[in-house]
Amino acid sequence: MLLPDNPISGPDGDRFGFSTHAKVLCDAIATAEGLPLTIGVFGPWGMGKSSFMKVCEGLLKARDIRTVWFNPWKYDQKDEIWHALIQTVLTEIAQDLDNRRKSGEETPQERLGAALETVKRLSQAAAWLLARRTAGPLTAGFLGPGDVDAVQSALTAPGVETYLHVNRFEQDFKDVVNAYSDGGRLVLFIDDLDRCHEDAAITVLDSLKLFMGEGSCVFVLAMDYQVVADAAAKRFDSERTDGARGRQYLEKLIHFPFHLPVIPFESLQLHLHDEVTDPALTGSRELWELIEVAFTANPRRVRRFVNGLNHTALTLHEHNDPPGRERLLHAGTLLAFQIMHPDFYSALQRDPGVWARFDEAEFAKTELGGQDAELARRNPGVRRLIAAVSSRRTGFDFPPPPTATVIRLLTEVLTVAGGSAGAEGVARGA
Repeated sequence: MLLPDNPISGPDGDRFGFSTHAKVLCDAIATAEGLPLTIGVFGPWGMGKSSFMKVCEGLLKARDIRTVWFNPWKYDQKDEIWHALIQTVLTEIAQDLDNRRKSGEETPQERLGAALETVKRLSQAAAWLLARRTAGPLTAGFLGPGDVDAVQSALTAPGVETYLHVNRFEQDFKDVVNAYSDGGRLVLFIDDLDRCHEDAAITVLDSLKLFMGEGSCVFVLAMDYQVVADAAAKRFDSERTDGARGRQYLEKLIHFPFHLPVIPFESLQLHLHDEVTDPALTGSRELWELIEVAFTANPRRVRRFVNGLNHTALTLHEHNDPPGRERLLHAGTLLAFQIMHPDFYSALQRDPGVWARFDEAEFAKTELGGQDAELARRNPGVRRLIAAVSSRRTGFDFPPPPTATVIRLLTEVLTVAGGSAGAEGVARGA
């Protein structure tokens, strides 16, 4: 069985204790004054930012607070990402307003109708801006009123109504949000900014300020802080290497930084314990010690590891005698190397003796020399993992390092079962 990597759909699917923290954040969102407000949900790749925001979305909907969800990475390679953001918000509002009007909701029908007409004009204005490629220069960052006015004054309107509506976009958007939310607030969730191309991520952030900066909105942005800060630094100050400008940009944009709480490893183990399908590893303390040391409590990486390990076990059963606990622990360790330390894994394929040499150095507390020392330098953390799975470690029953023959057999299987999926996460700096 392969485990999916989809975020949970709402509070009922919470398995990692997000709901308590989400409730506190949603209470703050529901009562915040002086809108608009921007909240950054910060956390490394794979730690559950999307799931956390889905919990928040469900809690807010239960309180009749309007929400919209936007995934910018779907438009990552398109210059029109700012346009996709605006049209996503306007489409969601238009559909909901129309449904409420048709259902005869108590809100005055003329107010709903007027708001719907304004939404349509806003959508037309945004489309016109896209057609004229006028909004591109507006997304250069650190925008002030003068920047907006300078560009807008340069527009040659195809019609007075469209031109005027572009000019008053922010105010009209504010009025629409007020009608749509019945005088409350609209919460816009923007997910996976750190998956976007650098320019696209910054364009999204600039667009919030440019087009929606007057509305009664709360923007909740999920991102790996360092990834987006580095993108901003390259965009605004490529000559500096300390990233200060990127951090200043996010500090100016993000009013409230919320750092995603670490998932207790026990919760993750409880959630995935029964997903390890081979009976030889059922209840194995050693397997879960390996997982914790290699991946801490990163749900995405642990799921990928369990998928790879299950596939490897099934493959070994098909082509050999039942592999047994020792062989499967060796396979699991090699898979962890492949995911977290791909450079070390490649070296191990060329020189199977490197595992035993690292293990001996850890036991004897001696320094590695030559190419092994350089390999350890390029793969920080690999020595800690090898020490954690050493047969010399007390309190656990790990097998000794595998022979060259076993390593060649298992890496052959892992070429199919593990693939290169893990290297993606490492490359993203998660």
